[in-house]
Amino acid sequence: MTLQAVVFLSLPLLGQICGSFGTNVARGGKVTQSSVGGYAFPQRAIDGNRASKLSQGSCTHTSKDLKPWWRLDLLKTYTIYSVTITNRQDCCHQRINGAEIRIGDSLKDNGNANPRCALISFIAAGASQTFKCKGMQGRYLNIVIPGRKEYLTLCEVEVEGELSGKPAPTLLNIARVGKVTQSSLSWNGIPERAIDGNRASNWGQGSCTHTNMNQNPWWRLDLLKTYKVMSVTITNRQDCCHQRINGAEIHIGDSLEDNGNDNPRCAVISSIAAGTSQTFECEGMEGRYVNIVIPGRNEYLTLCEVEVFGEEYDASTENECNLDCTNVARGGKVTQSSLGWNGMPQRAVDGNRASNFEQGSCTHTNNDQNPWWRLDLLKTYTINNVTITNRQDCCHQRINGAEIRVGNSLNDNGNANPRCAVIPYIAGGASQTFECNGMEGSYINIVIPGRKEYLTLCEVEVEAELSGRPAPTILNIARVGKVTQSSLGWNGIPERAIDGNRASNWGQGSCSHTNMNQNPWWRLDLLKTYIINNVTITNRQDCCHQRINGAEIHIGDSLEDNGNDNPRCAVISSIAAGTSQTFECEGMEGRYVNIVIPGRKEYLTLCEVEVFGEEYDASTENECN
Repeated sequence: MTLQAVVFLSLPLLGQICGSFGTNVARGGKVTQSSVGGYAFPQRAIDGNRASKLSQGSCTHTSKDLKPWWRLDLLKTYTIYSVTITNRQDCCHQRINGAEIRIGDSLKDNGNANPRCALISFIAAGASQTFKCKGMQGRYLNIVIPGRKEYLTLCEVEVEGELSGKPAPTLLNIARVGKVTQSSLSWNGIPERAIDGNRASNWGQGSCTHTNMNQNPWWRLDLLKTYKVMSVTITNRQDCCHQRINGAEIHIGDSLEDNGNDNPRCAVISSIAAGTSQTFECEGMEGRYVNIVIPGRNEYLTLCEVEVFGEEYDASTENECNLDCTNVARGGKVTQSSLGWNGMPQRAVDGNRASNFEQGSCTHTNNDQNPWWRLDLLKTYTINNVTITNRQDCCHQRINGAEIRVGNSLNDNGNANPRCAVIPYIAGGASQTFECNGMEGSYINIVIPGRKEYLTLCEVEVEAELSGRPAPTILNIARVGKVTQSSLGWNGIPERAIDGNRASNWGQGSCSHTNMNQNPWWRLDLLKTYIINNVTITNRQDCCHQRINGAEIHIGDSLEDNGNDNPRCAVISSIAAGTSQTFECEGMEGRYVNIVIPGRKEYLTLCEVEVFGEEYDASTENECN
């Protein structure tokens, strides 16, 4: 099965039978985009081909538009579970940064005003990345880069979902039913203007609020009763001063302490481009009051529209919430690799998202190699998601590249457990949730692999439920296979890469090595077809770690071109010297796992290759429809 940047719609009732073999419903749809650049038509993104160089004729391209977009019309309403996007390889991969995936039944703003499934912070060159949409419903799927002039290029879009048996739910802007106030009134910018239903963003149009220059200026919406707030959309001023909103916070809750600004925080607004609207996901936070406040400085607060989407809170369901609704982190025990500035590990589970270090609620290690923090839940849990709050007052970039690991092993202090997520970036003071999709374990580690760094966590929250069975044993199926490679250099036999030893210095005798070949490769034969979940590769430490850059992992049942023509799981942009990195293959099927460096003469060295998956059962094939 070829994996591409397309929308896949899976059937949840057949999940145990069909696993991840959902239908890519994108290929049955119709497509358009904001403009066409260089004859790169929108249909290329649903041609079933993940080829990622523009010259290969399989990538779309717009002109340099303000807010460029691409839209898929599925012709009927679908329930969308995930969207996989393949990014361009040969140049310009950073252009996709900041793009949004939107799903819904509206063609307002060409479909770009529909609810947001995900924000694309980054996709490596030539790589395919999957974004979970949690069953959002809609006929239209848009990919849009808001807030700037840019080219939009998509080399494949794949959509996993199923035909919806009911119409998509109507999302109501509940802000319109509330009452509003603000910290002060200036230039007659009354607070009601932010809920007048008008996104006009020039001051002279009379639809924006305005405070005086206050210390910590705020605006508050009273919804009159408690709601579950899913998202908040804010439109920023266009004609001047758009940077004033930078650093504002959205708070939601039932308290009027500090005028409502002490309620739990949904999001930090790092910036909103002039005249644009940006949506912040609040994941069902409960509250009567929605506050927008700029903390810590003297500033004007101007809001041209505030839209709040959610549903009325039903208190009768409160008793139905048990451990699966609980932040189980608060019942666990914690430790970390070292202690710096008295930033004790317990601070990350104190229930406080305060994100300035001087507030005494953030952890801190020393400048360690591979610094880590570990939570022991004391029992095995099924982990749904992990929410991390990053430091605000400085150094927020330190968290970049950290990994969340979940499992029952204390090997390497727990850092060798399966990976839930890589944290590419969390804005200063912001909280971000990472889906673990039911991974099981008693230990949750957060580790920064591959460099010396400080690790600071201002809060870690874990949504989980007690597991009714012991965590499954995850087997490295690479150990059962046979291996070969394109050539043999320095007696670096291919079997070294599956000897169960991650030793990464050449002199330790555990790394494979080819000669300098054109397109060097290494192949694992699993002897039968498996469903591959992920592949972990350990890179050489003592020299030459950059040689692996640009290598590809291919999986399939064909030996054409020595197996290198099989579908691609991942492109390896880089692996730090001596470190191990895991690449998700999302249930690809195959007997052969190849690692190849295409397009140049190079040495290929692998210090360990671990493959995790399960045997493919062909008897279920006819049950999957």
